[in-house]
Amino acid sequence: MDASAARPEVPFAPFLAGLAAWSVLRLMGEGFVRKINPEFFEDLKLDIRRRYDLYFGTWLGTIFKIVSISACSMALFTTPPETDVLGFIRPLNTAEQWCWGCRAVIYVQEIPHIASIPELIIHHILSIAGMIGVLTYGVPRRQMYLMWATLLSEFVANTRVILKMHNRLTPRMNWWFSLAMAFTIIGFRVTGAIVAMIWTLQGGVGSSLVCFCVNTAAVALYMTYMFKMSWREISRARILVFEWNRPARVIVADKWRISLFGIVMGIAFVCTELSALFLYEASGEMDTSEEELHSLAWATLQAVVAGLLGAYVTAPIRRFAVASTATRGQRNQPTRLCLQGGFLFAAAAFLLTPTVSSSIDKGTFLACMALSFPLLDTIDYIG
Repeated sequence: MDASAARPEVPFAPFLAGLAAWSVLRLMGEGFVRKINPEFFEDLKLDIRRRYDLYFGTWLGTIFKIVSISACSMALFTTPPETDVLGFIRPLNTAEQWCWGCRAVIYVQEIPHIASIPELIIHHILSIAGMIGVLTYGVPRRQMYLMWATLLSEFVANTRVILKMHNRLTPRMNWWFSLAMAFTIIGFRVTGAIVAMIWTLQGGVGSSLVCFCVNTAAVALYMTYMFKMSWREISRARILVFEWNRPARVIVADKWRISLFGIVMGIAFVCTELSALFLYEASGEMDTSEEELHSLAWATLQAVVAGLLGAYVTAPIRRFAVASTATRGQRNQPTRLCLQGGFLFAAAAFLLTPTVSSSIDKGTFLACMALSFPLLDTIDYIG
């Protein structure tokens, strides 16, 4: 299809209708607040940019985002995947035009909020750049619709802003809002970004490698930014706090302390066994058969379990030995599990298990495990 044969229709009608509706609703909202709570209205007017515009813009933005999410969801489901390919330019249908119109109105009307939320500059520039890419170069649009349709976290953020400006936001409520923000960002926006990335990769390079790379980078940047936002909410409310002192632990909601040492030990044993499998495969003159690999995988899984058990069982022996030789200052240090004992248990489990194929050289594999021991020690040191 010729790129010039069909051009997307710029959604002038929804955009102009949205601007008019925003102005009318803004006047109605200002009059309502001035009549119901004149003291609060006068307090807002003391700071036009950071309080007055932000307050009414947040209310109106919430209303318009309901329409936007509905329209973008319809646009997502009414856009055929087979025609949404790079370089294929086609007109916008009705749902797409209303989706675009609502988002454009929101971006224009949120410009005054930049004084309160500077990061809106980057967000709006990238969004407008994506819209221009769709109109001009035929960039796939379903990814953009999916990310617009998953902006449920903005309702949580807007509600928190409104309560805060009314001085109704308690510390406990703020904690729950932060948890809801993190949940909606990860559950909807990050998930949507992952699906959008899969769609982008499935679509292939198409007619332009540059457009494909830019599209992929934009989705990756969006995903990274969403992870940053969710982690900021989690850290701000101290929902999850990591302590990297040995032994490392995670504190959940300032109440529960969960040690990461057992998890790190398990990861260390798994990585060590995988390294041993790789070294064993590389050391053989003949390729290992699929049956032998299955046998080794099952045996190494047993070795991992035995290693973790051995690390716990031999810990009292190591604790007694260290306590008898340590100085007074060293005795108060946290006791770790016995790494050497766990490794010996893992090696013994591999030697004694009957599931290992007779064609496997156990001595060579044990030597590969010994060569992989520094990896076990290095990963274990994190805990």
